[in-house]
Amino acid sequence: MTGRILLFILILELSLSACRPPATFCDSVTDVSISECEALIIFYNATGGADWKDRRGWLESPHVCEWFGVSCAGGHVKSLSMNYVEITGQIPPVLAQLKHLESLSLYYNNISGNIPPELGELSELQTLILHNNKISGRLPPELGKLSKLRLLDLDSNELGGPIPPEFGNLSNLEALKLRDNNLSGELPPQLGKMTKLRGLFISNNDFSGEIPTSMANLTNMKMFAAYGNARLRSIPSYLANLPPDGYPSWANPSIP
Repeated sequence: MTGRILLFILILELSLSACRPPATFCDSVTDVSISECEALIIFYNATGGADWKDRRGWLESPHVCEWFGVSCAGGHVKSLSMNYVEITGQIPPVLAQLKHLESLSLYYNNISGNIPPELGELSELQTLILHNNKISGRLPPELGKLSKLRLLDLDSNELGGPIPPEFGNLSNLEALKLRDNNLSGELPPQLGKMTKLRGLFISNNDFSGEIPTSMANLTNMKMFAAYGNARLRSIPSYLANLPPDGYPSWANPSIP
């Protein structure tokens, strides 16, 4: 009888083992959560990671925080900075799983497609830099939920449509950079709610209409660039007299 019981237990264990999913790379990772690791791997696969100019550590080292472009603190991914590495493809929505991300910087690459609205779930994000890519589509209103965002830089892409009025909810934003796109429509009066804004850069688009009177509330403004918008009318003196361009530290911070 005992032998039969042991045989039954052995068969049961073998059956259960066969039902378990196979181990994945992220099962061996200990410095960040499995969900964060999986999000980075999906990002890698979606953006041609095998062909990046620099992919040190990616899918090789079990220490995610040592991967090129990844910075961590407190057991979470805090920064993803992959600039000038020839990223292709589209930004995957799964990056929203990086719940503790404070900085996302992917400039001077070949990223295409839309900005995922899911990025609006990154409640800790302070810096979002995607300039000099091939990103198209409209600006997601969901980005207006990023209450901690200080810098939004989407210069030199192929974005179209208007600035969503929800951007007025970016109460901590200091610099909004939308130059050299295909954006259009009138500037929403809600921009006047962004009272910490120090620089607004909207040159070389197709904005029209008059500057909203609410923008007189932007008393911290130091720079304003709106040239190259032939249908934008009646720029008030408090904006027209500001320097049009520049890269002060608050508008172009150093990203690790």
